[in-house]
Amino acid sequence: MSLGWGLGRWVAEYKLNLPRLSPEEEALALGVAERFRNETQKRELKGDDEAAALCKKLLYDACEEEGLEIDSEQEAYLSRAVFLQTFGSGFLGELLADEKLEEIALIGLQRPVFVYVRGSGWKRTNVYIDSQDYFVSLCNRLGRGLGRRLTAQQPRINAVLDDGSRMHASMPPVSSCELTIRKFSREPLSPFDLLQSGTYDAKMLAFLSLSLQADLSVVFAGNTASGKTTTLNAALSFIPDSERLLLIEETPEISVPHSHQLRLMPFEEAGIGMVELVRDSLRMRPDRVVVGEVRRPDEAHAFVESALSGQAKGCYATFHAQSSRDALLRLRMMGCLEADLEGLDLVVIQRRVSTYDRKQRKVGEARKVTEISLSNRQDILHPNIVFSDGKFSEKPMALALERFCSNSGMTLRESREELSAREKFFLQNRACRGFERSFGTIQKYMFGGKKNG
Repeated sequence: MSLGWGLGRWVAEYKLNLPRLSPEEEALALGVAERFRNETQKRELKGDDEAAALCKKLLYDACEEEGLEIDSEQEAYLSRAVFLQTFGSGFLGELLADEKLEEIALIGLQRPVFVYVRGSGWKRTNVYIDSQDYFVSLCNRLGRGLGRRLTAQQPRINAVLDDGSRMHASMPPVSSCELTIRKFSREPLSPFDLLQSGTYDAKMLAFLSLSLQADLSVVFAGNTASGKTTTLNAALSFIPDSERLLLIEETPEISVPHSHQLRLMPFEEAGIGMVELVRDSLRMRPDRVVVGEVRRPDEAHAFVESALSGQAKGCYATFHAQSSRDALLRLRMMGCLEADLEGLDLVVIQRRVSTYDRKQRKVGEARKVTEISLSNRQDILHPNIVFSDGKFSEKPMALALERFCSNSGMTLRESREELSAREKFFLQNRACRGFERSFGTIQKYMFGGKKNG
């Protein structure tokens, strides 16, 4: 028998600090791990510290009984190996704790685990899993608190971990053992972070802030991992802290400091899905409704219905599409009527694109806004493209400013002046760091106040 995981001898760009055990040490660790499992059937451990202490005690007992002598260094790495084998998230704990990582991916047995490092791309780690039994055990430890289990009858699971990370796991016959964990930063990115990273420029942020303040409903669309939810979360800083936010999400990803917010999550086992919750929101008097990610036809219908109902000042969601027109066509294919799509005022397209440094011969990746469009009430499926190819278009911009005016009470001249003033504000404060601090800075500038509490 083996531990089920090990350290590879390939060149690794990302190294975990894990012990490499001899066959004799593996056998000892497995024996102690079995003792640990027997012991924990009798009592429940309260946390990592208690589990680590028990691993150390059981290792000492096993060595005493078998007449083995180990030094303090062996005791440390062997007891840690037992802990990784039996408790918590195993070696994944070190990866989950690394704030630089965006993704963790296991692509099969006896193959390297890969990680996506923010700003650097995919990296090969020095660790692998070589046992399907250990893989299933590890996935079930991750999903234990959520009541989700990977089994032969259920060879695929989706779950949200305690830290908010999203996990997808599958086993034969669906895959050859696959695990993908999408990590989320503990502190959300602010609009100033989006400016600093080059995803948005100051004029785009100024335009987006006016759009939300003028109560336009916005869809943030793009390809996978393009930062749609990150942008939506940051954009909610443009909504006054005094307003009531209703967050409806299948996976809790939105994190905002507004004092008056309510979160609803579907409970499919009881027949309460996203559609029912969006319709329930009609009775809750929200100022703004955030509908996480729209993926299915019923969710698309519910979101469009919410935007059309006028029950809130604005509705917001994320969606998968490559362009504004593609987004509208996909929604129509999902059964939404063309006339109803008029309620979606703004579509922001954000894409994850490849970059190439010719001098260093290095491939990279960037997140960029490629298009912003305003709904066209004369031809719904051909929206007015306000921003494309790196620049704003004057005529569609004028149409957007007219809509700002009709919803905000500003004159056309005032709206242009405000757009320019906000562009300068973002440039002057681009060095502002920390989500809470950024939120307070924006609230004070835009609404003359700051976050309560």
